[in-house]
Amino acid sequence: MRVLFVATAGAHLPWITPLSWACQVAGHEVLVASRPAATGFLTAAGLTVAPVGDEDAIRTAQAAHRGLASTGGPRHLASGWVSNPERLDREARRLLGTRQITSADAMTDDLVALARAWRPDVVVYDTVALAGLVTAAAVKVPAFGHTWGFSFGFDFERDEDLRQPFARLFERFGVEPRFAPEAWIDPCPQTLRSPHPVPWAPMRLVPYNGPLVLPEWLLDRPERPRVCVTGGVTTTALTGLLGRLAEGVLRAGAEPVVTVAGHHDVSAADLPDGVRLLSAFPMSTLLSSCDAVIHHGGVGTGMISAVTGLPQLVVPHTAIQDHWAERITEAGAGLTLDLPDGPDADAVAEAVTALLTVPRHRASAARLRDENAAMPAPARLVGLLERAVAEGGVLGDDLVVRP
Repeated sequence: MRVLFVATAGAHLPWITPLSWACQVAGHEVLVASRPAATGFLTAAGLTVAPVGDEDAIRTAQAAHRGLASTGGPRHLASGWVSNPERLDREARRLLGTRQITSADAMTDDLVALARAWRPDVVVYDTVALAGLVTAAAVKVPAFGHTWGFSFGFDFERDEDLRQPFARLFERFGVEPRFAPEAWIDPCPQTLRSPHPVPWAPMRLVPYNGPLVLPEWLLDRPERPRVCVTGGVTTTALTGLLGRLAEGVLRAGAEPVVTVAGHHDVSAADLPDGVRLLSAFPMSTLLSSCDAVIHHGGVGTGMISAVTGLPQLVVPHTAIQDHWAERITEAGAGLTLDLPDGPDADAVAEAVTALLTVPRHRASAARLRDENAAMPAPARLVGLLERAVAEGGVLGDDLVVRP
């Protein structure tokens, strides 16, 4: 079986790596088609990659989207699946959907040409990489979406603002539009999952954030609780707050470890004494040594924290981050601090103390960890793909849950 994975870039890349490798270990041929900006991460993960699309055009499409920006844009997002228009401001929904369609438009010609030459048996695509769904239709093979931590997508068939722009991507290749895949492969624990109308196949999250030479200090259990403070890899929203957040951790009597992406302009001089600063450090390795985490509400950081069993303090700045904060808070596995200028150190200290000492938060976080552990491993999902290919996309597998 030939499996074509379609990736985007940035924080979305780690999600497809475990299933890609599960397919390879099972003896199948795997090719990952990605934006040019993503090739370095994927080749470092040992995957064979084909760059597709015009990177400048994709970046332009993304830069034009301001509907869910951290300032000046609507932040209300009550449901991950945008199938109920009243749940997301119409203009924000249109802008976000148009961004995804425009990005797909910049990738689709190259991706379809690649698929026609390589001839995959099935396509698995990041659910925001809509070019994957178009390509599966063009080469007439089953398609599976692969969510990036929680269920977020658009009901293109029923959304009148997005239906025609999306359908035009298919018309270019003379095929009928597919408004949804056979199923979504979804690593989100049930407690955090939002309802959506597409069948879903749960898959255990096996976190992957890149290679690392393990430092000795990570093996030493600290005398104080260790708290990770991070602003994620795709935003600089917390960069100016990292010192204040770290100070709050210190006031709570814990050890702060601040980790930033390589492009963040942060130095040890910006942080209080006694803080360990890490750059581009794999979160999946770091968090296993921590007792709690403070972050911006990014789904990648949030999901790894959840499946590691850590309580979370979320400081959100966008609608999607608000959504994650709501889900974690409702689950009892964390707290949210959302102030106009960011929380002060005392508020952070109070929240961190609660996360470390209130049994409910730790117990709820442990339940999320256990939910993830109980879901099917990526190796079992390979069987789902095999059966879908054998049956022409017909799903009768016990792994698939229908809404």
